[in-house]
Formats: sequence, structure tokens, C-alpha cells
Amino acid sequence: MKIESICIVGGGSSGWMTAALLSKSFPDIEIALIESATTRPIGVGESTLGHFNRFLHRLELHDEDWMPQCNATYKTSIAFKNFREGKGERFQYPFGKWDFDDDYKNNLMTFFELQSKYGMEVYPPEEFARFYNMNTYLADECKIADDIPNSNYNPEWDTAYHLDADLFGRFLRDTIAIPNGVTHLFGDVENVVKSPDGSIESIMTTEGGVISADMFIDCTGFKSLLLEQHMGVEFVSFNHQLFNDRALATQIPYTDRVNQMETYTDCVAMDCGWVWNIPLWHRVGTGYVYSSKYISDADAEHEFKEYLSERYSPEVAQSAHMRPIRIKHGKHKQAWVKNVVGIGLSYGFLEPLESTGLMTTHENIIFLCDVLQRRQGFVSKIDRDSYNFIVDNALEAMKQFVAIHYTLSQREDTKYWEDAISNVDLKCPQGAEQSTYVASSGYYNLISNPEIPYNDPNLTGSAYIMAGLGYRPIVDFTLKERRVNMEMLEEAHAKYQQDRAVMLDWVNQLPSHYEYLRDNIYGTDEYLQEEDAVG
Repeated sequence: MKIESICIVGGGSSGWMTAALLSKSFPDIEIALIESATTRPIGVGESTLGHFNRFLHRLELHDEDWMPQCNATYKTSIAFKNFREGKGERFQYPFGKWDFDDDYKNNLMTFFELQSKYGMEVYPPEEFARFYNMNTYLADECKIADDIPNSNYNPEWDTAYHLDADLFGRFLRDTIAIPNGVTHLFGDVENVVKSPDGSIESIMTTEGGVISADMFIDCTGFKSLLLEQHMGVEFVSFNHQLFNDRALATQIPYTDRVNQMETYTDCVAMDCGWVWNIPLWHRVGTGYVYSSKYISDADAEHEFKEYLSERYSPEVAQSAHMRPIRIKHGKHKQAWVKNVVGIGLSYGFLEPLESTGLMTTHENIIFLCDVLQRRQGFVSKIDRDSYNFIVDNALEAMKQFVAIHYTLSQREDTKYWEDAISNVDLKCPQGAEQSTYVASSGYYNLISNPEIPYNDPNLTGSAYIMAGLGYRPIVDFTLKERRVNMEMLEEAHAKYQQDRAVMLDWVNQLPSHYEYLRDNIYGTDEYLQEEDAVG
């Protein structure tokens, strides 16, 4: 069939992101968006990955265009504290490519050889990221730069963002979607009329309107009004592998913006889950993601407030307004059925440990645009099947990636962590022993061939997480077995220590994250957006 009209059901960030890119990509397609006048968006998707730049580029948006309107800040990494042993250790997952330009670090085994020779005190697990990615220095010191000397750093792709997702949706609505001709309607879906083949012909709203379209896009969040409730697509839960099913979210005012405006999403492991800390221009968004199986809501709030009291102040903890959120881990078996496509939470969701919420949203919008462009809007079963295959595999890979943050931990201090590190539900090739495999976007035999995950250029994220959690593919007694040239290893050690000192000296001279934003994006010391801004 030829897609000539599209109806998006649901607003929020996912609805308006969809409307913006579709209207930008297909000016000849008639697009309408209907949203409830009373439903409030989830509103905690405030962190992105480098993939977000692809979405911005398609919209032809520059930082100075949208960041001041969305209280946005930069993000160069994701930090994980207390995930390895629970003793205050923190490691980074920096964005960008490996720095392989220097001869002495041209493969990922060099670090572990140095670690084996010089010990964990000189080369602790958290040093792995600094060794191979100079972006880590920016993250550690909360600095921003337009360039990193002697590096392949590209700020246009290797920097992501923290943002107010609700404000971003409004920005796209007012500056792209509606100016491009998207019809904006208010109301709730009261009835759905289907064609004989089971596709949706039209929807009727509480405002008395009837909307017909060739394609309907479900952006109604966890309730998945069209995809699940009306098309009957089964939801597949991930709770057997990812325990966390609750969150408490709050917003914290700055008391020291220069030092508190970090350049990374800070993830801190707790007794029964983890806390996120996301610095925006005007405030910090924070929340506790936890499992109700291991801790009550009241005890989780108590533990979270203790954390806030220690990190900020007792006064901040006491005045923090907690917003409870139910997490629905999982996916629908199909994202595109008949003429209905689920985008965002209506299709699937993973806890935001790796900033997956907005990522799956904008990536699936891009995939949909690509499908519609291939044959100028004509779609058939092969287009639906290929779309479903792509988004399903992407979410499954992300699920395995998130899982290794828990299964490779060394914590055993609570029942939650005891069960988390034992909860290895991983697929392996036919005929192989399940116990010898750990998966992250693929199959890796960590016993008979432990170097595999560190030698796959497509899996940089897995290597940072595994190394940061203390997994060592090379142990001390294997250096001789590998016939390592000790003289070359000593030379690599000397060069790295010299390079490290130079980088630290250089980073210390850079402006802080706050100062960079003030001078290059916001142009003022004053807050440009109020938290309760209305669009």
C-alpha cells in the first residue's frame, strides 16, 4: 500500500520527535497528531547517547538552535560507581572511538599485559577507559573541549546530551512539526474502527472527531493503546532477567553549579538497584531504580533520601518531592502490525542504565523513515518484517548489554546483588555449554577464548563495561605463555605515564562544563528556562 496519510496517537517527546522527523522527511504526506489534554508524559528520559546526533543531523539542528530551549547540557560518558565491589570505585564508559594512533596501545590486550606486569594499583580497572579513550579525561574532570590533541575525537559525534525531554518535544512541535504542516489535535481515543483485514481504518475521539489514515503510530507510552490493546500484540516481559520494576524520581536544585554540572550521567549502585544523576542547565534530575522484590517502596525512599542527604544535603533530601514510576521491562512481539507502528514506550522499554529510553525512540523513528523512503511511501509485508527484525534485534542486544552490568559484578553484600550476579540467562550456540558463555550483542566464550569480546571493534561499550567491572582476559601467569616482549611493555608503560601527565595538565586548563555552556550556548549566568515552562 502507499502511505499518504499518518496519524500519530500520543504526544510527549516520542510523539513530537516522530512528527518532526516524518514531516521533515515527507512533506507530501499528510500528518496529524492527537494527544490527550490531561495525560502527563513520563518525563524522565533526560539522557542520550552519541546516536542522538544522527537524529539531530536529519533535522538539521545545531546545538545553539535547541539546547537553550531545553535546558540541555553536554555528556561525554556514562559513569558507574559501586557496581564492581560497592566500595566507592567508579569507572567511565566514554563516547568516541578507540585511540589506537599510538603504537604502544594498538590493541586492547596491551592494557591487560601492563596490568599483569605492574599490578592493579598502577592499572586499576577504571584506568582501561583512560588508556584507550582520551574523552575519559574530559569526563573525569567535567570539562568540555572542541578538540583533543593527538586524538580522533570528534565533538560532533563523540558528545551526547542531557536534556529536558518534555521541553525538547515542545521545541520540535513548535519549530519543526507544526510549521511543516502537522495537524495538532487534542482528545482521547474513544473508539477504533477496523477494516475487514484487521488494520485500523479510523479512530474516534472524545472531542467528536473522526481521524482516518493509512498508517497509525502508537506513542501512548506503557499503555500501548493501539499496538497492544487494539491490535492485540503480545507483550514479552524482561523481568526474569532485569529485576528492577520501580523508580523514584525527583529534581534537585544546584548548590554549586560549577562542580555539580558533570559531563556524564552518573549511575551509582545501591543496595537493591541504582541511582541516576543527570545535570541539566537549571537543575539535577535524579532517581532510584530498584526492585520491589527485594525492597519495599518505603525502604527504597528512605535509602534514596539517605543518599541525597550525603551527596547534597539533609535539607535537599528532606524537601525532595518523590514521583513514583512503574517500570514495564520488555517489548511487544512486533512493533509494526498491519498499519500500526509502536514507537517509544508503546513498543518496548529497558531500564535507563545505558540511556536506552530516548535511544530506542529516535533510532526506531529513523528506521521507519528509512523504510518509507525506500519505495517513496509504498510498503508491503517485507517492509514490515524487516522493520520488526531490526528493532527487535536492537532491543535484544541492548537487553544483553544492560544485563552484563549486573552479572559481571563482584558484589555479594545484599540478596539483590547475590541474585543479580547469578542471574545469567544467556543464549549460546547449539551444542555449547551454557555456563561457559556470557553474551553482549553476541556470543562470547569467556573461558576458552576470553579475548574475543575485547577484539570486536563493533562492541566498544561491552569492553568498557567488562574491563571496568574487573574482568581480565589476561592474568599474571599468562605473560610468559604469550611470549610478551617485556622491554616493549616497559616502553609502553613509560610512554603512557608521560602521555597521561600531559593530558591531565591540558585538561586542567580547559573551562569547566558550566563555563563552556555559559560562554558558547547560553551566553548568560541566568537560568534561561523555568522548570515548569509551558509551550
